[in-house]
Amino acid sequence: MLMENCGLFAAYSKAEKYNVSGRIVEGLLALQHRGQESAGISVSDGTKITTYKGKGLVNRVFGGGVSKKINGYFGIGHVRYSTKGVSNFTNAQPLTIKYKNEFFSIAHNGQIENGPEMKEKYEEQGSIFMTTTDTELFPHLLVKKLKGSPSSWKSEEIGKLIAENISPSYSLLFLFTDKVIAFRDPFGYRPLSICETENGIYIASEDSAFKFFPLRNAKIREIKPGELIEIKDGKIKSHVISSNSPNKFCFFEHVYFARPDSNIFGDNVHLMREKLGELCAKENPIKADIVVPVMDSGFSAALGYSKASGIPLEMGLMRNKYVGRTFIDPDLQERKLGVRRKLLPIKEVIDNKRVILIDDSIVRGTTMKHIVKMLRENGAKQVHIRIASPMVVNTCHWGVDIPTKEELICATKTIEEIRKILNADSLNFITLSNLLTSLGEKGKNYCFHCFIKD
Repeated sequence: MLMENCGLFAAYSKAEKYNVSGRIVEGLLALQHRGQESAGISVSDGTKITTYKGKGLVNRVFGGGVSKKINGYFGIGHVRYSTKGVSNFTNAQPLTIKYKNEFFSIAHNGQIENGPEMKEKYEEQGSIFMTTTDTELFPHLLVKKLKGSPSSWKSEEIGKLIAENISPSYSLLFLFTDKVIAFRDPFGYRPLSICETENGIYIASEDSAFKFFPLRNAKIREIKPGELIEIKDGKIKSHVISSNSPNKFCFFEHVYFARPDSNIFGDNVHLMREKLGELCAKENPIKADIVVPVMDSGFSAALGYSKASGIPLEMGLMRNKYVGRTFIDPDLQERKLGVRRKLLPIKEVIDNKRVILIDDSIVRGTTMKHIVKMLRENGAKQVHIRIASPMVVNTCHWGVDIPTKEELICATKTIEEIRKILNADSLNFITLSNLLTSLGEKGKNYCFHCFIKD
């Protein structure tokens, strides 16, 4: 499976000055699926910034009531999965920088395409980097180009400087002692939404993170590509930094990354995945007894496939939610064991059945191979794999940790070769052409780079 992006969350107490640390932690919990390596928050009480972060899941980092001890009226938070840079505490975000005796913090979701060139240039000029994450390029750029101390920097100047010098992808949060800034790159690769309630203002990578708070009379919308939001003195100011770029929304957010209850790029994620399942059923019909999703990522698509085909949906695989991600296991033997820990076949459901196995994507194919083996070991008469997305045949430069092309099974093998490797009775994907036809005009807004061979 592909590695996730990072998750961003910000909170600003608009009316009464309440401590927002707990609310940021709640927001990060809702975004935990976007990053499980580290978590952190930075908050301001109007005069100073306090940062607390650590490796691990949100509950682990902020267990024992830690958030109650970190006081601030507005702040930002981050959950991380590395796309560039190794996994260690130094790379945990937000990054907090001291410049001219003032502090400011930054949190980033995405990946800077021209990052290596920028870093080499800055190092030749004498800059020293304390992390291996490309996020550190943003503060280096700001302190080199903007005059005065951070408190004097204008929000529009920050946005224009970034847009002119840094290639996407980025959704950004900045925290200064007196304000919060959110900025989404001109192409809109990564989702970012804002929510205003009677008492607070919130920003999140996905709007599902807002559901943890009282939302009476709430105003929720997506931050537009190229739009910068400044929150200061309880007021929201919007600045259009760049509006001429074509949208390049990452379609894999819909396929896998985002939560099913989120609304991104103008569509509900669950309904989009269900639509992909329906599309897959119409394009790749097969006679079978039951439709079985690979939990949890394949459930919505399997529901759509079942509805379109008339074949009943059954829970033939049970997911153990207390087992960590299998794709992070570097040892292949550990990954095999991880699959068996994570997904448990229900023999009584699949025994002597022709099974249609639905998943969102195939990357290396190792996990799917073990799933097929388990189904057969538990009596499945036939196993037909249907993937509710096109074949992943290319790498990504904009914030998804896709392996090298040599590791991508669909980039190096034909469908028939993959079918034999997986030991499936049949294998089919949604074709990119059919996906584009189904999306219509909306398809022009998406980036499909990982589905297109160079």
